[in-house]
Amino acid sequence: MSEEKYTMWFTRRRESNVMDGTRAHILKVVDTCEELEKCILAIIEKDNEKAFQAIARLDKNEKAADSIEVSLNEDLAIGQLPSKDREDLMHLVKRMDQIADFTKDASRNLQVVLEAGIEVPDKVWKYFSVLANNGLRGAKEVKLCLDFLGDDDEQFFIHHKNVHNIEHENDDLYFKIKKELVTSLTLSPRVMFIMRDIIHAIENATDNCKAAADLMHIILTANK
Repeated sequence: MSEEKYTMWFTRRRESNVMDGTRAHILKVVDTCEELEKCILAIIEKDNEKAFQAIARLDKNEKAADSIEVSLNEDLAIGQLPSKDREDLMHLVKRMDQIADFTKDASRNLQVVLEAGIEVPDKVWKYFSVLANNGLRGAKEVKLCLDFLGDDDEQFFIHHKNVHNIEHENDDLYFKIKKELVTSLTLSPRVMFIMRDIIHAIENATDNCKAAADLMHIILTANK
């Protein structure tokens, strides 16, 4: 992408379908992550009704993010950007959408736990709430990366680094929780399986935060 086209798409044309849609998309992704944290906090509070409501809102936000992704891909397919640049942007949108996809995977497993009435120690839920909060923080940092992309390189790189730091935090916490589940808790194998799936989904969501931020980094540096 030439400097002129880069500026056109990421700075001057804030009204463009692509930019408006991309911003709407990441907002829905952030909303999805926020509802996961609310769900886990409600479980800690022993308020299952509140937890189910959060899951329902999460599902609605994830579906909205999917719909925006489809629309964005259609806009990019008929746009005037070179094929390589369209491909980069499509990959970016896909990575952002996968944050919501994996967050929804976590919520589905939480729903199984709630519907089955499975007893899980509060200690585990507190670990999960930190993991989910990190996922939410990561998604918010991705949004900030997008906000500053093409406008303020210094701020962009600050938030890009924040995404990396959060991803490293969740990697460490992911293995800490797995060790805790295996060595310190007496949960049944079926419960252990579901708990593992929940933390794996959240960790994957955070990995995709990092991947989305890195793609923006590539787009930025490739067009200097």
